[in-house]
Amino acid sequence: MKLKRFGILNQEQIDNIEQILGLELPEDYKKFLGKTDGGVLEKDESNKIYIDDLNVDIVIDVLYGGNVQEKNANILYWMEELAGDLLDNTIIIGDDILQGLIVMICKGENKGIYYWDDAYNFESSDDKNNLYWITGTFDNFLQLLQG
Repeated sequence: MKLKRFGILNQEQIDNIEQILGLELPEDYKKFLGKTDGGVLEKDESNKIYIDDLNVDIVIDVLYGGNVQEKNANILYWMEELAGDLLDNTIIIGDDILQGLIVMICKGENKGIYYWDDAYNFESSDDKNNLYWITGTFDNFLQLLQG
């Protein structure tokens, strides 16, 4: 995975995101934000992730940051925009080229990383089923991106 990072976040900035969103982020994700503050992925074969339930590869475009001036790459912007559509304990962490979203459920029995087809790009997606499992942890998600 080749990531053009947005910067870094310090612990105070990460704590602020958690406070604003009212959730505790997993340690592996906080570590990632501390090193990169998200970023844009280079367009190559390494940023594809296979979604079993859709039987397709999605191409990850951006992993959102918390201190990014460009609103379309900012976690807090997307969380405010889509707050009413999200499950509890969920954070939007990125998107794919089709503009589906990558979300992370931070706690509970459904904890993990998912592809949210909020635009219903896939035939199987509808109002009741448009969230597709990717993996259990953010570190595993990064491993998938690294091949």
